[in-house]
Amino acid sequence: MLTLLVLTALVGGVAADGVDGYLLAAKEFANEVVVSGRDLTIKYTLHNVGDSAIVDVTLADEEIAAGSYEVVSGLTTVKFASIAPGASVSHSLVVRPQLTPDMKHSFSGAKVTYKASATASRVQVATTSAPGLVTVESYESFARKTSPHYAEWATFLMLCVVPLGIPYYQFTTSRAKYPTA
Repeated sequence: MLTLLVLTALVGGVAADGVDGYLLAAKEFANEVVVSGRDLTIKYTLHNVGDSAIVDVTLADEEIAAGSYEVVSGLTTVKFASIAPGASVSHSLVVRPQLTPDMKHSFSGAKVTYKASATASRVQVATTSAPGLVTVESYESFARKTSPHYAEWATFLMLCVVPLGIPYYQFTTSRAKYPTA
């Protein structure tokens, strides 16, 4: 109880000095390639670089909510009660883009609203960093580039048997016919 009282006094003292929390927000893709019809993991990171706790934080990615994406897991709008000074929070969202393949798509940032301190009445509005212009690959093109190509390797090995197998067969039969002393 004493710790809570001291903490409340410290937060109140910081807020009284006019030093508020300040938020840095980032949006990034965990995948290296954006593929139409394949899961895309989006990671949002919010970092409080101010001297007081940020409260009533809301992160909303309206582009994902309204765009041509199927949400696989996670939320397009997430709320955090508070973010302590110097602390970071993150949220991951997995979506399946239904975008036109082989086209460039401009991804925008997510909207963040928060109060700079517990006593602040004004709501701050910010935007996360944006991944920017990204080429969306078709699923077939991505699979062709990254598949292990088992059928092609099996065909290659079968074709190698003929030019290597015939000389080996002749060597072993002649060696059996003419043993060495």
